[in-house]
Amino acid sequence: MKRNLLLAVAAIFILLQYFPATPAKSNPPTDPARTFAATMKPPEAVHAILRRACFDCHSHETVWPWYADVAPISWAVRNHVMDGRKHLNFSEWLKPGERVFSSWSDLEDVCKAVREKSMPLAGYDWVHGRAKLSNAERQAVCRWTDATIAAAK
Repeated sequence: MKRNLLLAVAAIFILLQYFPATPAKSNPPTDPARTFAATMKPPEAVHAILRRACFDCHSHETVWPWYADVAPISWAVRNHVMDGRKHLNFSEWLKPGERVFSSWSDLEDVCKAVREKSMPLAGYDWVHGRAKLSNAERQAVCRWTDATIAAAK
């Protein structure tokens, strides 16, 4: 009985691999002039923190893990990345038609998310230890965002 159950679970797992995950796994082309780094010119230390902790879900520079190709996990991973890019995308920091950055609320949201520890998502940094942020890194990001916003006003 136990053997039949294991065979059934294995068969279902194998069958799931034939159902493609949507959306497709992709890293769309990026206009370098419209990126966060080009637009905001953050210090390298701040940019490195954000790249390490945020870019997999919030840019077109996603480093897709091996399990992004294994159903049913791939379905959740791909949808999560697409949702993250929709909410905030460091690769499309300037909005279409924008020549000058004006979405200061996006920059405020970056600080708010790291300050309140709502990002990286709970569990993400468990699987991706490099995304875990120390209190000093959180403070560095917020000091820079606060100073940048204050200088713009």
